[in-house]
Amino acid sequence: MSGYAISVNTGIAHLVLTRPKAGNALVAGFWNRLAPEIAALDRTGNVRAMVLSSEGSIFCAGMDLGEFAGGIPDPDSPAARESFYHLALSLQETFSCLERARFPVSAAIQGACLGAGLELAAACDLRYASSDAYFRIEEVNTGIMADVGALQRLPKILPEPVVKEMAFLGRSLGSIEAAKHGFVADVADHAAGALHMAMTAAQRVCEMAPVAIAGSKAALRWARDHSVPDALEWSARTQSALWSTQDIAASLQARRSGTLPEHEPLLPKASFGL
Repeated sequence: MSGYAISVNTGIAHLVLTRPKAGNALVAGFWNRLAPEIAALDRTGNVRAMVLSSEGSIFCAGMDLGEFAGGIPDPDSPAARESFYHLALSLQETFSCLERARFPVSAAIQGACLGAGLELAAACDLRYASSDAYFRIEEVNTGIMADVGALQRLPKILPEPVVKEMAFLGRSLGSIEAAKHGFVADVADHAAGALHMAMTAAQRVCEMAPVAIAGSKAALRWARDHSVPDALEWSARTQSALWSTQDIAASLQARRSGTLPEHEPLLPKASFGL
């Protein structure tokens, strides 16, 4: 059991968490399967945007604590701790794959977004929330440090004092405050409204030149973690590689005629020997 389903329609992938009775808590199947599936979607070049949503009244309650039914992991030797390190890296990759994908990922969030659920949302490019949504670094309330992205990504988006209160005090951040600080792009009255916003964003992305979108996402990710001069150098080199007179001409013609442009598609990621 993975606890999610993915469908693709007209270039938009829709990932839905499907365990509403369990608060859409993330089970082992989710952690083991998601990264390879996202990589496969990204490899084809056919997906232009992704929307992430969930069934029920709760977006995601975090990691399913039932995974610890056999006992809480207790790496009690150097070899066991070295092995545990690789487990942590594997869990981090589950969300980092969304950040690295060539297509933008928009999340529609309702109700509780806790722990690993918050870290999942933080790895998305855009977040839209219902008015009842709230966000919390839940790990600190269970005696552990958050380790799959909250403490690394949130400080790049939210003010440092807000993140520290969430990390040290287990403070919840409501949707309105989250929007005020820029973590949430917009707030809807209800879950359906948030999903509509996310889908509308995805549809708009699909009207853009795929190479330009992929390059923009990569440039933003690079700039986040590098100095302005380094990021400008990277951007100049990348622009020289991605510049498409065909896409520019198609965009200008579409603007004049009031129609949708026909852009060059992304190609599948190249593989050696294939």
